[in-house]
Amino acid sequence: MRIALLSRRFDASGGGTERDLIATAQCLRAAGHEITIFADEIRGTTDGWKVRRVGGPRIGRAIALLRFAYAAAPAARQSGADLVLSFGRTIGADIMRSGGGAHAAYLDAARKWRSGAGGLMMRLAPYHRAQLFTERRGFQWPGLKRAIAVSNFVRDDLVRRFDIAPAKAVTIYNGVDLENFRPRQGNDARGAIRAKFSIPASARVAVFVGNGFARKGLGFLIDAWAAIPGAPILLVAGADRKTESYAQRARQLGIGQRVVFAGPQPNIAEFFHAADALALPSLFEPFGNVVMEAMASGLPVLTSLYCGAAELLPPSMRPYCVEHPEDSGEIAVRMAALFDAPATLAGDARAAAEQFTWERYGRELSALIGSLKG
Repeated sequence: MRIALLSRRFDASGGGTERDLIATAQCLRAAGHEITIFADEIRGTTDGWKVRRVGGPRIGRAIALLRFAYAAAPAARQSGADLVLSFGRTIGADIMRSGGGAHAAYLDAARKWRSGAGGLMMRLAPYHRAQLFTERRGFQWPGLKRAIAVSNFVRDDLVRRFDIAPAKAVTIYNGVDLENFRPRQGNDARGAIRAKFSIPASARVAVFVGNGFARKGLGFLIDAWAAIPGAPILLVAGADRKTESYAQRARQLGIGQRVVFAGPQPNIAEFFHAADALALPSLFEPFGNVVMEAMASGLPVLTSLYCGAAELLPPSMRPYCVEHPEDSGEIAVRMAALFDAPATLAGDARAAAEQFTWERYGRELSALIGSLKG
């Protein structure tokens, strides 16, 4: 079958949606399908895929979004595609995959970390209004055959928000690279990263990974850190334009030396090896690949009920899932308990991650596509 994958941006070395797009293309090609990617913005080159641009001259973000939303699916069909699978907010796809959740859900959640005026400005901005318009038209398009969600957290929201028939909405969890993310062998990696950032070998360390610190709950995590006994270290790997304000927040709480900002890191697996746990109390996280990557590395995890990957936590790790990520007191209690949890959590984490490979993702996606034939 000739399958078109739609994505506003194609970047062979990107993360997030771009990484999921490439993984999907690889899985479908391995199943014998012919894959072509249609994108508006193409970064870099690749010999691995046919990539075609759908777009025109550089214009405003909102207009570019609408242009791609309306043009991508027809362009794919005109090129001979038998099936159109969209990774972005487009209109007219056979399958819509929601990797980041509904934009409307994101805007609702943003009220938790933005001021009232800031949230209102987002909703009124042309770019965000264009996203709201296109995603509603896309999910309510009469020809839509299936909506794929990366978690039940996302699926249930899509069904409710866009009045999708429950039978048309399915959850297919992302996979994790079990070879790249493995439990630590020896202490070399652990020691190297700790030495690089002047972290004592005996210190208890949790790593926070991600960009967009506010959405991922870093502010509330820093507030909680001052109340966790034993003077643990919080190692922050990621980028945010307000990093300095978070550092100042830690200094004002008297824990400036215990919150280490490492910046963006190309090899996050090394940071997992240097840590004792992952801390990611997100306020809105449709899936959270980093949760599965940490678990595959043998790290116990503190996350929140607003993270889709929390659905995949083993029973032994569920007591450390935060119900109210804006409550720094709850975060402190659960994080302290996680630091004192049995060492057997490492094995539980790895075993849980091993169930969710990209091969499994490919089988489930292929089965879904096969069910649509005819």
